[in-house]
Amino acid sequence: MKAKLLFLSVLFLCIKADMSAQVAVIVNKSVPVGSINKAKLLDIYSISEKKWDNGQKIVVFDLKTEDSAKEKFYRYIGKSNAELKKTWMRVQLTGAGSAPQALYSDDEIVSRVASTPGAIGFVELKNVNGSVRVVAKIE
Repeated sequence: MKAKLLFLSVLFLCIKADMSAQVAVIVNKSVPVGSINKAKLLDIYSISEKKWDNGQKIVVFDLKTEDSAKEKFYRYIGKSNAELKKTWMRVQLTGAGSAPQALYSDDEIVSRVASTPGAIGFVELKNVNGSVRVVAKIE
């Protein structure tokens, strides 16, 4: 009985820790913004906003896998995975742009955002390093 209670307690703490993980929206250091609001993120991830204020092309990265960071980010901008995929498909079919490149891990996103001028992505805050700049935090 004690072992079962201990197991459930540890499981609860793990779930709670996962749910409370913050998501960071990160950009390449060349991006000329200090912060980005929800509406601007939606415009960027809907591919309706294609350039930064200085005219630099926005390069969008997304997570390929379904995880808590992706779920939290999409919920924050008010879109589901299916809704964004539909939007991206429409943009591609009309020739108005292309879907974000989907990467497999937070580490890969941090690396690609750091090495790609104009890039933006999202990862768990704990995976951010000094090679990128955080422009929004999602609780």
